[in-house]
Amino acid sequence: MAHVEKDSTVVSEHREKAVDVDLACKVMGVEGTDVRTTLPKSKEEKALVRKADILILPLLSGSILFAYLDRGNIGNARIMGLQEDINLSNGQYFNCLMMFFLGYMLVEFGAGLLLRIFPPRFVIGGAILCFGTVACCMAAVKGYAPLMILRVLLGLAEGTGYNVYLYTSLWYKPYELSKRTAAVYGMSPLAGAFSGLFAYGVQRNLDGAKGYHAWQWLFIIEGVLTIAWALLIIAILPALPDTVAAKGSFIFPHEGERRIIAQRMREGQNTEGSKIRLHQVWIGLKDPKLYLGSLMIGGLGIIVGGFSVFLPTFIKEFGFSSLQTQLYSIIPYAFGFVSLVFMGFVSDYLKHKAWIIFGCFCVVGAGYVVLLATTNKVALMAGLCIILTGLYPGVIVSVAWINTMHGGFTKRALAIWFSQIFIQGYSIIASQVYTTPPRFYKGHGVGISLCALAMISTAALYVIMKRANTQREQRARDFAARGEIDPLMEKDFEDLCDFHPAWRYPL
Repeated sequence: MAHVEKDSTVVSEHREKAVDVDLACKVMGVEGTDVRTTLPKSKEEKALVRKADILILPLLSGSILFAYLDRGNIGNARIMGLQEDINLSNGQYFNCLMMFFLGYMLVEFGAGLLLRIFPPRFVIGGAILCFGTVACCMAAVKGYAPLMILRVLLGLAEGTGYNVYLYTSLWYKPYELSKRTAAVYGMSPLAGAFSGLFAYGVQRNLDGAKGYHAWQWLFIIEGVLTIAWALLIIAILPALPDTVAAKGSFIFPHEGERRIIAQRMREGQNTEGSKIRLHQVWIGLKDPKLYLGSLMIGGLGIIVGGFSVFLPTFIKEFGFSSLQTQLYSIIPYAFGFVSLVFMGFVSDYLKHKAWIIFGCFCVVGAGYVVLLATTNKVALMAGLCIILTGLYPGVIVSVAWINTMHGGFTKRALAIWFSQIFIQGYSIIASQVYTTPPRFYKGHGVGISLCALAMISTAALYVIMKRANTQREQRARDFAARGEIDPLMEKDFEDLCDFHPAWRYPL
């Protein structure tokens, strides 16, 4: 009984605040927009967000950690002797890298829509279970063809698991997303650092144990850990927020919490119970933001794709031994992790995304200049650290921005898929251009060129969305001055997507 009374009080207080927010938004002519996301949260809402953070973020962070371990461990395995043991030429090795990215890009759009068909715990957890199993199987490869097939399957499974960012965009508001994306994607540089440390330990202690090579043990151990994490996600990951609002869950059992969850979805410019709507695909394909956003994040994707598998090779070509290479690969990832966490909080605090992304590209460019301009070992390591310092915060803020610049569930899923096509397409390019050791001029030259294109795309996105916000605010004032209601306000975001007159773009 006490719970019921408490819930009623919470709902009543939250409703009153919601009404005040609605009134303020109407007066300003920005009903239903991100204005409400900048207002102070109630005590009850803060408690609810903490609950979501405690359960959801660790589960998703772990999934990204294991995804990047399983995709990148082939680079460590190469240093351990994989290429020689199964008689791969350099060209065959690069082709195996490429096949992962091909599988990844093919599945993303359909995988995003699966979240509206099956519970997220089965979609995301099932994908992780699959790529953990594939990672284990890679320990048994004896030649080129089996490795090619397994890398395609790994890409298909990890592409399905990438739904974690679409999932978080429904649970959090636009100006809460950067630091949450940082918490989740922060596992990527940690995976790089951990992979180097773990590979060092495996190579020193398990090479030849039970008749297996060190690289085989690396695949087996990391694959088994991934499978265990997948089973945990299948057991406890919550449903989508509108499902939880309607039916409850073990972590949000009270009616008051469920009402706040539903209100937060609306304040985050999401629609409860949204379905797969094919007309949104056409709206998305006509939207220049779809292509500009993909070019923007693709400029970072070529570095993520290239460095995730080639970083150990770069460091070895600087003149270090195999064991030193495994250890020294930790250093750039440590820089990337610290900058990612810091800039994720800065982005949400300042409520800015475009210029933070632009600044990250400038830092990445400076790192490339160092790599291209010197042969000094220490300076080259510093160049790698500079690149990853700009890379990882740029990725998380870009992901958060793309998730919040597209309205409508299907259009957002399309935008994420398109961004993945560019990221993985650029990663395929990376797998084919980093073929000129020891300086890798061709690969670094392509990387810095695509970063320059991405900077132009970022600036164009800012101009387009700032102009759209200004025009919609003027439209709202014009209707208010005439004492009329905008007829398009009767539509919802699932009908008009982010072209709804109440939609405002986070900048």
